[in-house]
Amino acid sequence: MADVFSTTTTQGTFLPDIWSKEMIIQRESVLVMANLVWRFDMDVASYGDIIHVPTVTNLTASAISTADGQLDAQSPTETQKTITINQWIGARMKVLDIVLAQSKYPFRKLYTEKMGYALGVQLEDTLLSNAPSAAANVGTYQTNFADPDLRLAVQNLDSARVPFEDRHLVISPAQKNNILGIDKFIRYDATGSDRLVNVGRVPGELYGVVTHVTPEVYVSAGNTSNLMFHKQFLGLAMQKDIKVESFARVGFLDDFGASQLYGYSVMRSDHAVEVRS
Repeated sequence: MADVFSTTTTQGTFLPDIWSKEMIIQRESVLVMANLVWRFDMDVASYGDIIHVPTVTNLTASAISTADGQLDAQSPTETQKTITINQWIGARMKVLDIVLAQSKYPFRKLYTEKMGYALGVQLEDTLLSNAPSAAANVGTYQTNFADPDLRLAVQNLDSARVPFEDRHLVISPAQKNNILGIDKFIRYDATGSDRLVNVGRVPGELYGVVTHVTPEVYVSAGNTSNLMFHKQFLGLAMQKDIKVESFARVGFLDDFGASQLYGYSVMRSDHAVEVRS
């Protein structure tokens, strides 16, 4: 008589599927723009839907008449920039009670965090989409920028009398890789240090401009708009920061969402350069 074996087929009912306590949570970009631009939050903290920011132009000095001591007066016609609070953005989920009761995972905690991130990404993308509005541009679309492009971008800011502090460069991961191949930015004999390379903070700072790397750089039809700018290029007014709240129950479900309310505007177009790639 042949031996009989218990197999995974015959005894399959005793072999349970296991769901791990660990989860594969989608990676998130490091969001930077909201902390780098000109903020007007306090102006609309209590009320209002439009912020008016007046401009003040430079005056011209001229010679005083030596004959009668007269000097023509000046009366510049000033304009204004406005920030309209009209970006009301949200994310919402409805989850049946049975799902919450039977799930082994902290469902609401996980997705409220993802709601916050979704709103943060929306704000980041909105701000970066203004890169083509910069008064100047350097480089060529769909081609890696080069060192002369970066120096020309800095020159454009200098020519516009942009302050040296609060300058930033936001680039795509592809252009970080490009910079890693430019010897003068990474070689020890050129920089005098290998620290930035060792800790992964390349390029860190270029020509006095603090550099940030993010996949959220604005891209349209394959054309990438990296951005070198001063904080006053963009104005941002966050009237209602990200808030998570529950809605009234209608049925046997948990209804919750997150929202934000803000406005933005290009304030000084000559305080930015689109670095194309």
